[in-house]
Amino acid sequence: MYPGTCGPTKTVVCPTKFNQVNTCSQSNVNYVHPSHTNVLNHHLVKNTHFYPHTTSYQNTVSHVNQYGGAFFPPQQPVARPWR
Repeated sequence: MYPGTCGPTKTVVCPTKFNQVNTCSQSNVNYVHPSHTNVLNHHLVKNTHFYPHTTSYQNTVSHVNQYGGAFFPPQQPVARPWR
């Protein structure tokens, strides 16, 4: 009690004053969007066919050995009587 006052001192509690402080922060979020590229190489092989042809010739030779008989010298014709 304070001197010169009558009765107990009143205490009044006022409503709490509300203060708001705004802060900002930043964060990074990485988003991964995968993609794939398939490279398909096409190759064409052109086969060219050749058909070379050759011609050959063969000759055959046959040999025959014949016995010609004994050698007789020519004779005089024999005179024959007429018949």
